[in-house]
Amino acid sequence: MSRLLGWIRVGLTDLRGDLRRFGILIACLALGTGAIAAVGSVGASLKLAVERDATMLMGGDLEAARPDRDATPAELAFLESLGTVTHVVDSNARAAVGEESAFADLLAVADNYPLLGQVSASNLAAGARPGVLLGEQDGAYGAIVDIVMLDRLGIELGDRFEIGGIPLEARGILASLPDGAVRGFHLGLTTLVSTEALSKMGDLRPPMPGLLTQHRYKIVLDTMDYEQAAAAIAAQFGNDENWKVRSPREAAGNLARHYDMFARFLLIIGLSSLLVGGVGVSNGVTAYIGERQRSIATLRSMGATGARVMVHFLSQVAVLIGIGVLIGVALGAISSLVALPILGQALGVNLPPIVEPIPLLTAAGFGILAGLAFSYLPLVRAQKVKPTTLFRSLGSTMPNAPWAQMLRPLVLLPLLLAIAGIVALAVFTTRDAMLVTYYGVGAVVAFLLLRGAGWLLQQILRVTPVLPIPALRQALRNIHRPGSSAAVVIMSLGLGLAMLLVIALLNANLHSQLLGAVSRDAPTFVATDLFEDEVATLAGMVGTVPEMVDFKSSPMLRGAVTEVNGVAASAIRNPPGEAAFLLSGDIPLTWLSDLPAGTTVVDGAWWPTDYDGPPLISLRTTMKDELGVKVGDTITFDLFGEPFVATIANFREYQWQNGINFMVTFSPGAVEDFATDFLGTIKAREGDEKTLERLLVRQFPEINLIPIGDALNQAVDILAQLGTAVNIVGGLAVLNGILVLAGTMAAGRKQREADAVVYKVLGATRPNVVAVFAIEYSLLGAFAAAIATGVGMVGAWLITRNALEVGFSVDPGLIGSVILGAIVLTVATGAATTWRALSMRPARYLREN
Repeated sequence: MSRLLGWIRVGLTDLRGDLRRFGILIACLALGTGAIAAVGSVGASLKLAVERDATMLMGGDLEAARPDRDATPAELAFLESLGTVTHVVDSNARAAVGEESAFADLLAVADNYPLLGQVSASNLAAGARPGVLLGEQDGAYGAIVDIVMLDRLGIELGDRFEIGGIPLEARGILASLPDGAVRGFHLGLTTLVSTEALSKMGDLRPPMPGLLTQHRYKIVLDTMDYEQAAAAIAAQFGNDENWKVRSPREAAGNLARHYDMFARFLLIIGLSSLLVGGVGVSNGVTAYIGERQRSIATLRSMGATGARVMVHFLSQVAVLIGIGVLIGVALGAISSLVALPILGQALGVNLPPIVEPIPLLTAAGFGILAGLAFSYLPLVRAQKVKPTTLFRSLGSTMPNAPWAQMLRPLVLLPLLLAIAGIVALAVFTTRDAMLVTYYGVGAVVAFLLLRGAGWLLQQILRVTPVLPIPALRQALRNIHRPGSSAAVVIMSLGLGLAMLLVIALLNANLHSQLLGAVSRDAPTFVATDLFEDEVATLAGMVGTVPEMVDFKSSPMLRGAVTEVNGVAASAIRNPPGEAAFLLSGDIPLTWLSDLPAGTTVVDGAWWPTDYDGPPLISLRTTMKDELGVKVGDTITFDLFGEPFVATIANFREYQWQNGINFMVTFSPGAVEDFATDFLGTIKAREGDEKTLERLLVRQFPEINLIPIGDALNQAVDILAQLGTAVNIVGGLAVLNGILVLAGTMAAGRKQREADAVVYKVLGATRPNVVAVFAIEYSLLGAFAAAIATGVGMVGAWLITRNALEVGFSVDPGLIGSVILGAIVLTVATGAATTWRALSMRPARYLREN
């Protein structure tokens, strides 16, 4: 033991004074570890806050809700026997002042709302309930509104407007709701009114199927716990399937799951940054050991064993890894402290600036294991340095260990343990073994492709005929000569560029699918409950009303799914995703002869245009997995009180931005005899949205006009915020790639100094040497960019198609910019790290070496 400690002490003593040369190595580890630490700490804090404050977020210990009516006096009396109850109603309506109008997300609350937390609004004292502002005064009820509502209606605080024929007075500007984080996405501008005011309004029927008025009763229980209260409600209301009960954990569950999913996505990007940095660690250790070959040879000539050499340099690498990891953990902790309050304010969740220790320890584990894994092989090669190295030049390359020796179990075991540790930590952190498996396979394939491409390039250049241009000929020889760092440069630059391309292509495709669709293809308004004459009038306005660019319509009827393959819809518990909407009650249905534009049948076949047979339906492809159905299965609908059975003919895929598309489409001749109306989409000329809305509301006062464009813009804003987080974390991976490239170039500085001296001794001028290096770096940059483009495009395609479910396209300008940028970056980095080599005088170099 004392001998081992002595070896470690000598190794650490030997490290003193050399720390500056390891700046890139430490920075690579610090950036990768810091990214993982920050993402993990913020994600864990957010998830814990949501779970911890679930009761506060929902506004009670239990929520009982129904979509069609409020509770009867007997039902309300029973709910009040369980504890303190408050009544909340979610609906939609149109607010109006004269000819100005705006679509409202109407939230009606009882006087004792909220039971937990508080509403934040102007003119509302801290701790006061909003009911003090919502009561009736001088013939008008109060309203607390989104500030945008004032702009849309052209009014100020204290002015009046109408909803459902009832005068309302804007008495406050809404800042936040205590249960806003779990309300989910709502159409319109939030307008808070009293339940008394709501009861006086006219018929607020749903503007379209699926947008139902929800009556929610939030309860703070007296003595029962949630399970007991839920069982009591089920026993009392068991015969009424419209009553739904949920717990705080269920209410906050989707919120926590969405945040957790996004945090895992960011964690994978952070792990990519660490893996890219790991290449920098490997390059840095290789360069350091290459420069210390004479010291190693001296130790070996004095009788030092391979184990002695391994301990000497492993102790040094361990210190460097520790420094990098500590810096990274500190950066992650600081980032978490700064980001949490900002994120909490944006999301409406209480996120105090705290640091979660487990994510920081996990990030430290990732950093230590990655550092050891990437530095292990260079350390093994250090053991193979022989005493004869003393008689070789400083520019000589590191000895390669035979693969037979590298594959010995005792040699390979430490590397396998480090890799297993990284995988175990990744599974522990993401709780998704399949995601880690896919990522691991992708990372290995990317490594092998880039390293293999570099090796293949060298092999091809070795058999390439001698070229007549001296500079080009010498540049190609530099790439394939023994000891060339070309393969490492290609892998280092390629990994960083592949990560950059994945992030850039994801952003570009999401931007195109959402922001692009909003500005180009998506409708500005959706009009429901249209009659044939109104459809004809609206269609005639296109071309005659300058503000109206386009109008499309489709027949629509309302129906509810009652059975799926003979199984009652009510017996299908907790259906996922879009299946929940399909089974939610009345949904929009249509029939078509021809396949809609922008739609692709992925299973089954579309019916002939002149089809005349048993009822068939076409479903969106997501229903296959979410409902577990296939072509040939049957679904039973309730259409105006009549059961109607249809057979699934096909499944189709479509993007909602491409126009009107219904989740359920019937074959022709199946449902035309039922009473129907029409659904229309209207596209306004850019900048004239408000003018067209005013005109349509005035001319068609009875139709429901939903400003869907506003909702899409909200989605774009959310995407932009999420994209910012992805860009920040992804930028660290790209920065790590640049550092790795710089480190790789710097690692070969000694060899390039020797090359420059040889060139000058043989009569080459500085411009000649510059030309050789510039050509070499340009070729390496272009080749690495070409390979990285393929890797990045495949990676982005897999993510967009399988994870984001959006269309995929490639911008040639973006690809060209990346390739050009890679060439410029490689040449610039190479010039920065080889300037001394260009300035080296042959006589001085030969004297020193």
